[in-house]
Amino acid sequence: MFENIAVIPSFRNAVSSAVASGKISHALIFEGASSDIRISAAKETAMAILCKGETKPCKVCSACHKVSIDSHPDLHIISKDGAMIKVDEIRDIKEKAKVYPNDGDKSVFIICEAQDMNPQAQNALLKIFEEPARHVCFILTCPSKSSLLETITSRATAYFAGEDSGEDSGETNEKSKGLAAELLLTMATENELQFMKKTALFQKDKALFVSVLKNMEPVIRDALVLSSGNKNLISGEKEACEKLRSALTQKKLMLLLTEIQSLRETTENSANHNLALTRLSALLYSIK
Repeated sequence: MFENIAVIPSFRNAVSSAVASGKISHALIFEGASSDIRISAAKETAMAILCKGETKPCKVCSACHKVSIDSHPDLHIISKDGAMIKVDEIRDIKEKAKVYPNDGDKSVFIICEAQDMNPQAQNALLKIFEEPARHVCFILTCPSKSSLLETITSRATAYFAGEDSGEDSGETNEKSKGLAAELLLTMATENELQFMKKTALFQKDKALFVSVLKNMEPVIRDALVLSSGNKNLISGEKEACEKLRSALTQKKLMLLLTEIQSLRETTENSANHNLALTRLSALLYSIK
């Protein structure tokens, strides 16, 4: 397995052994590496689970072929539609999980980038994990299992696929987390001029700016968690989350999250990130 996927040997050996033994967990978490690698590994694992050949995955049987073109009736791939994976999509999974497989012994559900589930969706998934059907296997991909509720991770088996060469260094990432919370707190409590002064730091550091935008996302998600009455926060930035929750409605928080994600994607592909800096300030205060 995973001959053409850049995962570390310990991941390859552990997942392959679990599949070969037939004792694979009802819920797997693939963390680390890049999003593309995680999702590719999840699809190959699904192929191995659904394979009808002796060596799994054989990649020549009808089941493997159907998985390769995303047309297997027992494979369900879920990803975000918009800013988040919503609770209705998880409820749909719950209904599909009640149905026995069409072609084999298992139904496999891949939740791509599970950190994008909104709070209600994570809680709905937890209810499925608590009473798993024997014929169902879930595979969740995410950068780190710490981005999911502990109640979910405690009911799943996590596999680390390797470091993401495109990720920030630990020092840069810690710095950007603090800056992300600081900027959002400023947006919630101060005027636009003060906010713009704080963004001057990014004028000559595009990588740091992109990292800060990325780290704004879990803080905004946590503000949404608080606004829904839940207190299970993953960002560790309680003050910023509470101020955001007080300053913005749920609808505005959802809009903010969508716009920040869009701005990050645009910035990553843009040669001139200073235009994005100007847009960030105007964006946040127009939403507010």
